[in-house]
Amino acid sequence: MNRKGFLLIEVLIGIFLLGLITITFFPVFTLMNNQFKNVEIKNDMKYYGETVIEKIKAFDFNKSSEEYILDMELEKLINIFYEKDEVEIDLPLSSNENFRYRVNICKNDKGNNLWKIYVGVFSKNNKEDMEGVSFEIILQKPER
Repeated sequence: MNRKGFLLIEVLIGIFLLGLITITFFPVFTLMNNQFKNVEIKNDMKYYGETVIEKIKAFDFNKSSEEYILDMELEKLINIFYEKDEVEIDLPLSSNENFRYRVNICKNDKGNNLWKIYVGVFSKNNKEDMEGVSFEIILQKPER
């Protein structure tokens, strides 16, 4: 007997095995996709925190610039830093803005000309598995 082609049972077994392999690996691909998204968000938060630190470090009273950290003008933030020895500010100030992150900025005086600044960046989604990133620097007060 000369057979040309597949029997129906062979095709059904092939489809069953393909489905079994797909069902086995589908959760792995979903988990990898979620992990890649979390890594992307974490890297974005790190970049944002570093940008906030660099804006504070580069501030100069002599140059008029309209730099903002979320919804707060940078010059206003620095003036608040000058007014008090210890400051803690949570940004954004208004809740109706669509910002991706929450930023917590704390400032402590360290000596006559030094500030210790802590910047924490957190996801606005408040994911339980997503931790925020934090930066801490000591810098010289900008001169007025």
